[in-house]
Amino acid sequence: MNPRLVKQLLYGALYFLTIFIVFWLIYILFLKPAATCFDGRQNQKETGIDCGGPCQFCELAQLKGLAVNRAIALPARENEVTLLAEIANPNPNFGAKSFSYQFKIIGPFGALLKTVEGQSFIYGGNVKYLIEASVSSNLRDIKQVRLEISTSGIVWQPQAEMTKPSLANPSHQTIISDGITTVKGIIQNKNPLLISKVQIIAVLYNLSGDKIINASYTTLSDLEGNGQSAFSIGFPKGDWTSQLDTTRTRIFIEPEPK
Repeated sequence: MNPRLVKQLLYGALYFLTIFIVFWLIYILFLKPAATCFDGRQNQKETGIDCGGPCQFCELAQLKGLAVNRAIALPARENEVTLLAEIANPNPNFGAKSFSYQFKIIGPFGALLKTVEGQSFIYGGNVKYLIEASVSSNLRDIKQVRLEISTSGIVWQPQAEMTKPSLANPSHQTIISDGITTVKGIIQNKNPLLISKVQIIAVLYNLSGDKIINASYTTLSDLEGNGQSAFSIGFPKGDWTSQLDTTRTRIFIEPEPK
């Protein structure tokens, strides 16, 4: 073959290869459609339907929402109530490091009387209480309490990165003196590391043990590793103490995640 013709063919091939690469880069960088993770199909190298590959991890996509088991209003001081809600995280391998919630107090005829907002966390597979004390409201006017959790604002974290510190079940006693109820106890940190913040909630039950009649809490800071600390949780005076069984008090401990 003519050497001149061979050279022309090589130059031509390089020219077309260069043009192809330029157009391919333009397509990849500017024209290729973005991954569609909401079409209900397993495509574009997804490992599941709308998850994996270019989409979010499948385990994250399949997480269940936080469940609200109950929400109630309890007596506090005059013209004040304590709001208490029990929630559950059905996901054993993921904790919610942060989420926003709203207590909604409903009055007669479904009227919204008050909204109380807050933020909290919950470990994987756990059940916990949310509590808001000294809320301005009259208990007699409250017909219902609802708890709503914002699903869009939940910050999920693998449980391996959000391990709950080990705390011993605290010894405690419930004392009534001069009409004032106090729950006192000692909490022990079985973890070798310091825990910066621990919320301790005391839930009081009636004589038959089938109804919560009051709740309150305290917060401890800087609980030393392998150390212990005394706590005291006070309750306001009220007629509800006549229904109280001091032996049925339950303590719930919530160490704050790192």
